Formats: sequence, C-alpha cells, structure tokens
Amino acid sequence: MKQIKNVTGKSRLSKEDLERFEILQKAEEVKGEQLAIDLDSGLVVENEAEALMSKKIDDPVEKFQLYYKGLRKMLLDFLPKGREYEQARNMIYDEKNILINRGARKDEKGLRGSDGRMARLDDLEMAIQIVALWISKKGSYWDLYKAFWNKNEELGYGHQN
Repeated sequence: MKQIKNVTGKSRLSKEDLERFEILQKAEEVKGEQLAIDLDSGLVVENEAEALMSKKIDDPVEKFQLYYKGLRKMLLDFLPKGREYEQARNMIYDEKNILINRGARKDEKGLRGSDGRMARLDDLEMAIQIVALWISKKGSYWDLYKAFWNKNEELGYGHQN
C-alpha cells in the first residue's frame, strides 16, 4: 500500500484514504441544497434546511398539553360520568381515537397498535376543534359522535366495529 504525504507533511494518507477523503469532501460541497424542476421557471436550487425550518416540528410538551390538558380534559368534563354511561363514552372515544391515530382501529384483541398520546399535532388540534365546537353549540352526545364519525368518513379512515 503506497503512502501519500499530505500538504502539511504531518501525516501520511494511503491512496484508499485519499479517495475516501475526496469523496467526503465532494459530499460536503452541496450540503443542504437540492436541484428541483419548477415548470414555470426551470431548474431551481432549493435549500433543504430552510424548507424543513418552515414545517411544524413535533413538540412533546405541546403534545402533552394538547392531549391531556386539552382534548382529554374537555371530554372528561363534558361527557356523562358513571358506569351506566361507559358504553356511550367508549363509542365516542373509539371514533376520536380513530381520528387522532389516522385510521388505526382496534383489532380483534382490542389493541389499536397506535397511541393517541403520540398523535400528530395537527390531528390533536383537529379533534380539539371538533370537541370545542360541540361544547360551544351545546350539542348532544350523538352530535359529538357524529362529528367524529363524519370527519373519519371524510378522511377515509373508517370506523370501529
């Protein structure tokens, strides 16, 4: 293996190491930029980092606030309490959970395979809007159930059996 002395003369790189170095140097030249085709203006250079910065990033603290102190609290405060209404609450919860879990339904063992507490922020916000509108209109439990049902239909998610 032939050793090649680098510019400073302090260490030697093998021919293979020099090839690796050149490959990695080239990769750094176009860091974060991508060519794209815009039908109106032709080729455009897009900065991927800037595009990512404009997107909403998942925030665990915000998720916690939306799920526990928003959606869950509103439902606990406004749905009927007691064992006799458990089935009614569960029907509403099932439709709500299908919505915030993007269509994931419980299987025959009762497992959803998805956790609503980890739902996307926009899905949690959508569910909160549905509940807030229902509360503001002083709707019936049927109205809330149908609101979740209709949104699931609109998004093609289906329903819990």
